[in-house]
Amino acid sequence: MSSVFGGAIKAACSRALVQRAAMSSAAARNSLGTNVHFTEKLEDGSIFVSRVPKTMPEISLADLPPPVREYKPVQRKELTDELRHALVKLRSEDPGHWTVSKLAKKFDVPAQVVLMLAPCPKWRRAEIQQQADSEWEKMGYKKRLIKINRLRRRMLW
Repeated sequence: MSSVFGGAIKAACSRALVQRAAMSSAAARNSLGTNVHFTEKLEDGSIFVSRVPKTMPEISLADLPPPVREYKPVQRKELTDELRHALVKLRSEDPGHWTVSKLAKKFDVPAQVVLMLAPCPKWRRAEIQQQADSEWEKMGYKKRLIKINRLRRRMLW
């Protein structure tokens, strides 16, 4: 019974394919609902077809919706040598207290500047790694598996 219907379905599909192939390219474009804005013949003889306009329409500020909030550029002060030395000194004395974000707020600079001027000392990095390792050891099997899977998914971004 299924072979009878299978043959009928195959015949109908093949007829549809033949009909589609017999259509001209213009008819095919119209049936798909695409809009060709321009065509251009290239040096190698191929034809370039664009379905988007060549030039963008001119948009004035009056055409745009009103801004959600007013743009205010962030004013940052320049770090003098004294301030740089103070930043490095604070970070090296107590990196547990003077974190990157705290120093960035105190000296009114981006966090990247703090990281470049005063990176975390090696002993502090080792301390942080030991804390992370001890937390890892406390975790159960399922939590570890969940964390590993989360890291794998993040690496696929």
